[in-house]
Amino acid sequence: MDAIVQYDKSEFHETSSGIKISKKSIIKGTEQINVSGRCIFFNDVILRGDLAKVSIGKYLVVHEKVTLKPSYTYGYTKESPTKKIIKFLPLMISDYVEIESSSIIQATKIGTCTSIGKNCYISHRCIIGENSIILDDSILPPDTVVPANSVYGGRPAVYIAETPESTAIIQKQKLINFYKNFVPKS
Repeated sequence: MDAIVQYDKSEFHETSSGIKISKKSIIKGTEQINVSGRCIFFNDVILRGDLAKVSIGKYLVVHEKVTLKPSYTYGYTKESPTKKIIKFLPLMISDYVEIESSSIIQATKIGTCTSIGKNCYISHRCIIGENSIILDDSILPPDTVVPANSVYGGRPAVYIAETPESTAIIQKQKLINFYKNFVPKS
């Protein structure tokens, strides 16, 4: 039996699609953020939709002190082809993803059924394949591509192992149960 996690309803906003956002979180650029629903954003989450479009699937759980910020690249303008400018890229987070506390995410894509550990730094333009696990305290350097069904860890993070075939089933059930058991105090 999964543990019941009770929260103070006065400390969370809850939308009609089942998104639960701590009032202690900072969400910027809501017009560029699309969330499918049934997601939980805990205290002190920073979500930067003011920089670029952010697309989030269902059953995302973002723990305390996580920063979700679109990545950037450098480019040039037609008016001044020698002057570098920063161009922000969209951030896409798929369904059934869990991001543990104190992690910073600047990836361009996080695949379905992925788990990112505590204190991780996912650098600019990283792509994390589906059914992958990033271990606690890992750093993914810029432009890292984590293949589907992989476990990565370390500083810098490197391939450690393949995830079990059951990873998707376990991750889906874990996050559905976590969401169901995240209930307001009576």
